[in-house]
Amino acid sequence: MPVTHEQIALIRWSFDKLKPRIQPASTFFYEELFRLRPDLRPMFRTDDIAGQGMKFMTTLEAVLDYIETPQALAERIEELGQQHRRLGVTAEMFAPMEEALIETIRDGLDGDLGADVEAAWRAAYADLQAAMIDKGDIPEG
Repeated sequence: MPVTHEQIALIRWSFDKLKPRIQPASTFFYEELFRLRPDLRPMFRTDDIAGQGMKFMTTLEAVLDYIETPQALAERIEELGQQHRRLGVTAEMFAPMEEALIETIRDGLDGDLGADVEAAWRAAYADLQAAMIDKGDIPEG
């Protein structure tokens, strides 16, 4: 189901609140991901998790910039899907990434992640995940 304008507003609001803490949040994301799925750590060929985290946050921000322009978003998602397939990502890896993202936002908002904000992020992530898996021809796992 497409994300509503109200959900987009909540996502942008919460991401804006996260921005002043973007550096620690970017590291927290990967720490949380590796806590949930330590077997994913070897997929990352760098020890610079802070740098990798900033790449993730920059990409996330770019996706949010395109969220209301479907054509531009579709192109970016296809590119991301193909990139992730080349890296060996499988569909089952998206679930722990979602949980790591939600926990990162929760942490960035000092635990004050309301149900409506969480639902908005989960809805957007579900759409993004489905499109990346489809357009990137990402295997099940």
